[in-house]
Amino acid sequence: MKRLVEDSVCPSPFSAGVRKLGQFRPLADVVETDEVFLILVELPGLEREDVSLEVHGNEVAVFGERKPPEGFAGAAFQSMERSYGCFSRRFVLPVEVDPSAVEARMKAGLLHILVPKRPPRPENRNIVITFEDE
Repeated sequence: MKRLVEDSVCPSPFSAGVRKLGQFRPLADVVETDEVFLILVELPGLEREDVSLEVHGNEVAVFGERKPPEGFAGAAFQSMERSYGCFSRRFVLPVEVDPSAVEARMKAGLLHILVPKRPPRPENRNIVITFEDE
């Protein structure tokens, strides 16, 4: 996976100095339950190798490239309404997540990213004081 990302012309949005990427901006929904976040990203026509997914802290990034159709070299488009090029979507989630448990699957052009929340850590703790005889 690391090699795939390094070979891509579309860098990770977490990379230093990355400029804003392309015109294609996939639509997305973020749904929260008590245990997980579900991120749904519309990526019609993309293959698995066209899309990358990274988790850094409480941020999830989906990035990649939508390529124009092949086999039309030298042809003149009569109409071009679809956008192509690199894309990046970054989602900052309001609580800590468990990056090792993130799951992703794509079906019918819709990427489903399941991001489990980390169990809350107790903020307060009672400390037992022990006494020693002098």
